[in-house]
Amino acid sequence: MDTTSSAETETVLADLQLSRSLTVQWAVVGTMGFGVAMGVFSGLYQLLTGQSATYDFSPAGVGWWIEPLNVLVVLVLASLILVPHEWLHGLAIRYYGGEPRYGVGVAHFILPYAYATTDHRFTRDQFLVVLLTPLVVLTLIGVPLMILFEWGWLVLPLAANAGGAVGDLWMALTLLGYPSHVHAEDHRTGFRILGREADQPRELSMTAAVWDALVGAAVMAVGLLVVLSFGGLFILDALNVGSVTVGRPGTITFVFEYINRPGEISISVGLGLPVLGGLLGLAYSFVRSYQRARKPADKQ
Repeated sequence: MDTTSSAETETVLADLQLSRSLTVQWAVVGTMGFGVAMGVFSGLYQLLTGQSATYDFSPAGVGWWIEPLNVLVVLVLASLILVPHEWLHGLAIRYYGGEPRYGVGVAHFILPYAYATTDHRFTRDQFLVVLLTPLVVLTLIGVPLMILFEWGWLVLPLAANAGGAVGDLWMALTLLGYPSHVHAEDHRTGFRILGREADQPRELSMTAAVWDALVGAAVMAVGLLVVLSFGGLFILDALNVGSVTVGRPGTITFVFEYINRPGEISISVGLGLPVLGGLLGLAYSFVRSYQRARKPADKQ
């Protein structure tokens, strides 16, 4: 009896390349992620310290250039996080036997980026760890430091790290839609997924993910506005509730305020509402990307 078995030939199931259109989409979703993360970390800081995060770094009496100096410091803080972010990607690559290569570039003269890549082939679960290590590690270290020392300025690099990891999260959730036996190969401007010939190829659609995120954020924000407005005007009034405030007015965490007193019934919303809508929109986009990855391309 012939007991010889041949390994199944691997085939490319999905391939993501950083095209010009994908670069624009990545910039949009990354900016959206940064804004959402700013709101989340600012809210967490405010909740646990009782203070609002401030971003005024200029010494007193510096004159007219106080605002440009603040902007410069903000840009530096947001950019410096790229170093530990990519280093942690590389550390995870090295842990699984790869040799990381680092670099920077500008995709299609639109999006500056830094990268850590390798020629090593990973299992699905190994590549998930490589993708998520910077987001998990820097958040777990940065948030306690931010709260313990009341360093509100850490909101900026933490938000920049999370915004830069939106693409990593999307790839991770997409990858989870594939069986555990697949392999992943990273390259400087994308990644590919390889599996058995019996597996059916899938389509990686960043366009659909961005559209889902934007539409989801808009629908959620408008829906929340309608619910809060009618809830404030009718339900809270019927319950004889006085003032209700969600978030701190004047900050990015301010979502909603309802005031009911003699001679005045008013409702106001703040920047926290689109931030909350953006968070829900991104969550919806990730769920949809995971669902798409579970369906063969010809069934999408």
